[in-house]
Amino acid sequence: MLRNQVYKQTSMIARDFAKLQISVPTAADGEKYSSTASGRPNQSVTKPVSLDSSTGEVLVRKSTGKTKVRKGQTAEEFERQCAQFFDVERGPVWTPVGWMTTRDPLLTLDTDPSSDLKIKQVRQKLASHCHLLYYRKQYADCARLCERLLSRFEALDNRKKIQREIDELHYMLERCRAAK
Repeated sequence: MLRNQVYKQTSMIARDFAKLQISVPTAADGEKYSSTASGRPNQSVTKPVSLDSSTGEVLVRKSTGKTKVRKGQTAEEFERQCAQFFDVERGPVWTPVGWMTTRDPLLTLDTDPSSDLKIKQVRQKLASHCHLLYYRKQYADCARLCERLLSRFEALDNRKKIQREIDELHYMLERCRAAK
């Protein structure tokens, strides 16, 4: 009996779904569907429409419903851009595995002319050496490096800008001394 009742309910639901008429508007349907009653724009994805094959210009519809002309790029411009990227800029920047452990950070700072402590990325790279030593529980080496970095950071002119970095090195130095 229970089995018959479940079958009847399932068939009733299937009949009701068959009666439903669902239509999903697309961007090709025109402007009357670009905005729904709730005020949200049409979110359907559309393919770009090619305007000029010689220049590569295409017409795209943004998620707001507005259309935009996207300028193209010739084959020569593309080749020139590729040559600039791979030949002049030497391709994508990548970091080799184990780059922190291969060289002494302060030796690199002293010998490399592009390493200037006024540049925030250089300071953060040096501080990350301290983080790595602390993470590996090499507290003596970490404390030594923190002390040397602190002396160099505190000698910089614009101390207000790097005060947070100095405070972080002080905190790490205290933690290393406590862990010894």
